[in-house]
Amino acid sequence: MRIHEIRLILVATDFSAVSERALDVAMDLARLTGAAIEVLHVNLEAIWVLPPPGDVVAAPVDLTEVLASSAIQLDATVARVRAAGIACTGVSQTGRTDAEIVDYARTQSAGLIVVGSHGRHGLGHALIGSVAEKVVRHAPCPILVVPASEGEQPRASNEDESPAMIPVSQPV
Repeated sequence: MRIHEIRLILVATDFSAVSERALDVAMDLARLTGAAIEVLHVNLEAIWVLPPPGDVVAAPVDLTEVLASSAIQLDATVARVRAAGIACTGVSQTGRTDAEIVDYARTQSAGLIVVGSHGRHGLGHALIGSVAEKVVRHAPCPILVVPASEGEQPRASNEDESPAMIPVSQPV
């Protein structure tokens, strides 16, 4: 696929500063290509993961307030894009974030997915995972991962470096 052939850019958002930065990049690309933007927000499904040999169980939780709040934020995000003169729609889904992004991109024939990355490392990455990383593995189209701005990125620790990347000091 060539950049000028992109007609729909799917932007996944969690309404964070990182997602706003990804949206700004997507808006720049939409201006260059004439593509429309679809903003997708995924509300997490309440689940419980049981220890082995357990399973994943959906929990009946009232999400009325959460869904209302995300609808307001989604409307404001779509209005911001439209105010910039770019065709835009928004949609909200409920489920596992990475799977919903990939499935939605496939059903809408998105030409590009733009996601922000919080840049978590170490334990934070192990516990929360990386939605961007999972989307990259399964997406049906090209992905643009926009990193957090320098002030928002967590510092990389020595444990994030592979042994081949650790500098070796020279004898004096």
